[in-house]
Amino acid sequence: MRYVVPAAIAIGVGLITLLSYLFVPLAPARLILTDWAVVLAGLAVLVGLLNVILVNTRRIQEQADGSVYNIVTAGMAILTFLWGAGEVFGGGPEQLYAETSVTNLLFRGVIVASQAAIASLIMVILVLGAMRMTRRERSPWTILFVAVVLITLVGWLPFAGLELLNGVREWIVAVPAAAGARGILLGVALGTITVGLRVIIGSERPYKD
Repeated sequence: MRYVVPAAIAIGVGLITLLSYLFVPLAPARLILTDWAVVLAGLAVLVGLLNVILVNTRRIQEQADGSVYNIVTAGMAILTFLWGAGEVFGGGPEQLYAETSVTNLLFRGVIVASQAAIASLIMVILVLGAMRMTRRERSPWTILFVAVVLITLVGWLPFAGLELLNGVREWIVAVPAAAGARGILLGVALGTITVGLRVIIGSERPYKD
């Protein structure tokens, strides 16, 4: 019986959200439920931040290997949260997006830079994968994969005389890569719809975990 109320809430919210796209009078209810979802997502982020601080604090107390990194992680997490909260209370939420905002500076200088560094590793992984593929099997598809990787990698170089490779790279990114990405997005959308329908009919119950 303890799962009856969560199941009723999940099914009711799912039905209202789904039917609101078909019946206009239900649109205000969907907007309210969406706002609640945003609030819950914000609370989940705060819980995750608290968990990061607690885990690193526990490792500091245990004097585990790499405690220096735990000190830096916990300290910067607390400092960033307090600084961001101060900017919100001092100038409103829009202050976080201002050019003079320290939070915005940290986001652009640390988070975005880290994401760019991680994204750049994709090319390194592709090159290593291509090398291993050529060692194991030399099929036409392997040769095509290696050629695409090399053209894409060399085409990014800002050197003169590579206009042809730059054009081929742009075509690869705009046509085959975009088609593959759209196919993946369609698969994600279909999977999300399937999971949502399973939650609505009560077959999927994530709230039991």
